[in-house]
Amino acid sequence: MRKVITQIYGITDLRDALICAELGADHIGMAFGEVKHLGPTQKSSAEAKAIFEQIPDTVVKVGLTIAYDVDEIINDLNLYCPDVFHLSGDITNISPEGVQRIRDAFPDLKIMQALPVLAGVPLEEQPIMKLIEMYEDTTDFFLIDTKEPSSEIGIGATGSTHDWNIDKAIVDATKVPCIIAGGLDEHNVVDAIKVSKPYGVDSCTRTSYPLVKGFPGSDRKDPAKVKAFIEAALSVDLED
Repeated sequence: MRKVITQIYGITDLRDALICAELGADHIGMAFGEVKHLGPTQKSSAEAKAIFEQIPDTVVKVGLTIAYDVDEIINDLNLYCPDVFHLSGDITNISPEGVQRIRDAFPDLKIMQALPVLAGVPLEEQPIMKLIEMYEDTTDFFLIDTKEPSSEIGIGATGSTHDWNIDKAIVDATKVPCIIAGGLDEHNVVDAIKVSKPYGVDSCTRTSYPLVKGFPGSDRKDPAKVKAFIEAALSVDLED
């Protein structure tokens, strides 16, 4: 029997990073990079380094980018290289050869490739299974997340769920460990795990305080929600 690993995203400061670590998150993630693709909540490489270096070594540090210029990504990673780097932009903008360039430049870095699932679209009409074939050899983790058809900013952070049977089809189709995301919280994560049987589960939007427009910092992590999410996820035993 095994437990899923838990990944908490949306970290914007040391306080939230330490809280999530203390509550037992296995992976902690934040967006960083020198070009502010994601606005003021995105950290610079130096800021990400300063935060991540103060949390326990037992926690996997995950950096996220929606950039697709490989030279830009390599520059960011030269300034700070986390344990895992999450490519969360439009997957078609970085070829497998481009991802391999990043891997070659940082041999110890693990790559997490976001896979887009379009909400409300049946599996046979989605490009995702072909994308698995293309990127399987250049990634260490797949992050399966909801993609809003109208969104032009990366994959995920929508707070919207999708069909977990699609996640199950992906998990069954690849040897790459899959972390599922997309509107997961303490109320639905158990069902999501039971359906898809993933390597791990991820939460961002639904473990944060509701974002209040015009109030900076209101998207910080909600410790009660983080705790409840982790406890719910770890309540499920999966067969090896």
